[in-house]
Amino acid sequence: MSAMTSSRAKPRLASKVHHSRRSFMGRLALGAAATAAVQAADAALRTGLAELESELQSLAAGRDYWRRLRREFDFHPGLIHLNCATIGACPRLVLDTVTTWLRHVEGDPVQYAFGAPGDAGERAAEFLGATRDELLLTRNTTEGMNAIAMALRLQPGDEVLTTNHEHPSGSNGWMFLARHYGIKPVFVEIPAPARTAREILDLIAAKLTDRTRVCSFSHVETLTGLVMPLADIAKLTRPRGILLVCDGAQAPGMLAIDVKKLDVDTYASSSHKWMLAPKGSGLLYVRKEAQPRLPLPTGFGQPFYSASGGTQNVAGILGHAAAMAFHQVLGRKRVEARCRELSGYLRKQVGAIGGVRLLSPADDSLSAPGISTFAFERVKSADLAAKLYQNHHIQTRVVPPTYGGISTGQGRLQDYNALRISTHIFNDESEIDRLAKALEKEMAAP
Repeated sequence: MSAMTSSRAKPRLASKVHHSRRSFMGRLALGAAATAAVQAADAALRTGLAELESELQSLAAGRDYWRRLRREFDFHPGLIHLNCATIGACPRLVLDTVTTWLRHVEGDPVQYAFGAPGDAGERAAEFLGATRDELLLTRNTTEGMNAIAMALRLQPGDEVLTTNHEHPSGSNGWMFLARHYGIKPVFVEIPAPARTAREILDLIAAKLTDRTRVCSFSHVETLTGLVMPLADIAKLTRPRGILLVCDGAQAPGMLAIDVKKLDVDTYASSSHKWMLAPKGSGLLYVRKEAQPRLPLPTGFGQPFYSASGGTQNVAGILGHAAAMAFHQVLGRKRVEARCRELSGYLRKQVGAIGGVRLLSPADDSLSAPGISTFAFERVKSADLAAKLYQNHHIQTRVVPPTYGGISTGQGRLQDYNALRISTHIFNDESEIDRLAKALEKEMAAP
């Protein structure tokens, strides 16, 4: 009986070994298939970018160039999208990357459940002028700004200096700390339009006290497109040990960014605006020297959604990297110059209409290339925006009242009765002409 048992045991062991070998070979095959799919997806993106670059280089740097680039976007026929400062649109190469990876990931869900192949963070660090260990991948500016606010150990009575023109999502963390932990938000009232950097610096310097722990400002102000003189502000904050926190939602993809030259301690941004990345893409930079003051629940150089932080959106992260590659093909300085060219034309055409006043700074050094904000005298801006979309299929943005102090009861509410109009590389002069005619028509209507 024991012999029979022994003789039967051998085939079972052999079967297990054989099965184990099949499993091992199967895993190798799956791994090879996954690697091949990664290589194929990467090759498709590289080929698409190279073909686009070659075609664009064959065109003069004029309207033919930008007309060809416009074909990379899938806007609905007739839509004029002049609201990139709220949300951008992915070019086709980015969309193709996302859809390819969505299908690939769902074909083998566990393979990339906790990490995207490659390192989008390396490309992001290069894009912002940072090092990889200073960068986190996030979902948006709000997430980054809140992470900074929560990481700081501010005490009751500590002051955070900000402005009355910040976006609520960027300042929400400070308001939370004010309500629950007794910190004190202090507001600089920014004029509209701002005229000189010196004017802004003097307003900020006048508000600094011995209790100021943080200065929190937008790089590009969401209301008027004012570009804050961050490097000069850093000269006020750094000697005092004040942390300079920057809401960079409106800059990357419109301005060529170098966070080292800006000399900020932190920089949170959303890539789904001007960078034209998939929705839910963002970056958070924390200067290496400032990191000991900002303990975060994930290591620097790692995504929030990594092997240590949970499941991540692989397709979105790779689409994010593709968007940055797309911008590098075009050249960030060229993109910035085109945005500036379009906004100059816009300001000329719309500024010629009676009853319209420009709220954005006139000085290019203080004015974002792609944002122009206009106040209206005879019509309500909200009604005008609705008519522009309903009657002309033109997307703009109603400027809300100034944000400062609303959550804490400080400051004063001011309604500029204005529209913010954003121009990016997928727009052209003919669309601006259509906007100007539509404005004249709607403003003249009874």
